Amino acid sequence: MINDTMRDALQFYLDNGLNEVIAEKSQDNFAIKEKLKEAKIVVAPALKTAENQPQVVPSIATNIVKTSAANHFIKPHFSTNEALSTLAKKTIQNGSENVSADQKFQSLNEIVAQAKSLAQAAKNLEELRKAVENFDGCNLKKMATNTVFCDGNPNSKVMVIGEAPGNHEDLQGIPFCGDSGKVLDDMFRAINMRRADNFYITNVIFWRPPGNRRPTDEELAICRPFVERHIQLMNPEVIVLVGATSMAAILGITDPISSVRGTFMDFSPSFLSHTIKTFAIFHPSYLMRQSAKKKIAWADMLALEQFLQNK
Repeated sequence: MINDTMRDALQFYLDNGLNEVIAEKSQDNFAIKEKLKEAKIVVAPALKTAENQPQVVPSIATNIVKTSAANHFIKPHFSTNEALSTLAKKTIQNGSENVSADQKFQSLNEIVAQAKSLAQAAKNLEELRKAVENFDGCNLKKMATNTVFCDGNPNSKVMVIGEAPGNHEDLQGIPFCGDSGKVLDDMFRAINMRRADNFYITNVIFWRPPGNRRPTDEELAICRPFVERHIQLMNPEVIVLVGATSMAAILGITDPISSVRGTFMDFSPSFLSHTIKTFAIFHPSYLMRQSAKKKIAWADMLALEQFLQNK
């Protein structure tokens, strides 16, 4: 039984030549119109009664529904979810023969496993860089201009790990090269450390998230094997974690960074055979918004300087 709403919807699709949208196969509209003429079916607009109220005249929609089972002229979908599901199934069926194995859908576990395999195969930092640049398992890469891997001195014993590239980093392919990077460089320069000579810098995400949003847990999980291998190959004496996202990604700590910063912690993950000291600091972008916290940040940098001098 078709109600008035369904009839009006079908009428709209027919009147506007949209049959193919809800049909199982493409339609020959010229042939259809000829058949309608032969059947002497007239599509009439709504009339008005003496009381000036619209009166629905039986339309072709009724005939369509009655004959759809016989000639497959139209198969309506009155559920958006059902229509999308049918479209997806058709797309998969029609395209499965032309899609290579590595282009088909992969689960998160499969993508992470692929990242682990590629990361472990890298024997040095340059091979790891190439593995990250050639990796297509993270959707962020599709929207990014550049892969942002590292900067600084790879022979340094200080490894600085930030969150993710921003706009300037995405354009130049260098971590912390925008306004935040300038502040970070100033912070290290205040304790006589320069990027080119005294520290090495990277991120937990290698491609810019749209709108500089926080990376998702899935994106962090996909990049984690490369980050872990990065730490293995770099083998630093201390890791400086810049910002709460970096701290959470590396240490698994979800506490506010204000309660963790300034403290040296032992980092002993399963992928390392030894312990590395970690030290969390406020993100430069946070300090740019909260200038009152710069005094605390300065104290943290002095603590880092003291630690390095005692090594």
